[in-house]
Amino acid sequence: MTLRPQWKASTVGVWVVALLLGANLLVVLVQGPSAPTLAFAQQPPIAGGAGVFVMPAQIAQNMWGCYLLDVDAGTLCVYQYFPGKKELQLLSARDYRFDRRLRNYNTSPPPEEIEELVRKQMKAKGGEKPN
Repeated sequence: MTLRPQWKASTVGVWVVALLLGANLLVVLVQGPSAPTLAFAQQPPIAGGAGVFVMPAQIAQNMWGCYLLDVDAGTLCVYQYFPGKKELQLLSARDYRFDRRLRNYNTSPPPEEIEELVRKQMKAKGGEKPN
């Protein structure tokens, strides 16, 4: 008398999944390497060109709008969208060309204090003086 193996449904399911995974691996290997692409959520939501860029923004809780950056003119504008009026309104605009030339404005602690702390730390460790 010969005994036939009895196949359980779970055993068949495991083999089906294994075969499908193997087929998936085979397809990936046959396609070869491809350029990595960003997932949809990772793509930057910025639009623009020719020096003008627009980016959506959450201005406050339940307040939405966008930033407009004009690289050529050195201007940043903020707009708020009012859904009831179906209107986009300018909130503020700023020329940032001179802002970029400031080195230390409204920073705490001041860089000189950090420099002094680094010097004390290096002296305590007996290390070299920082440049």
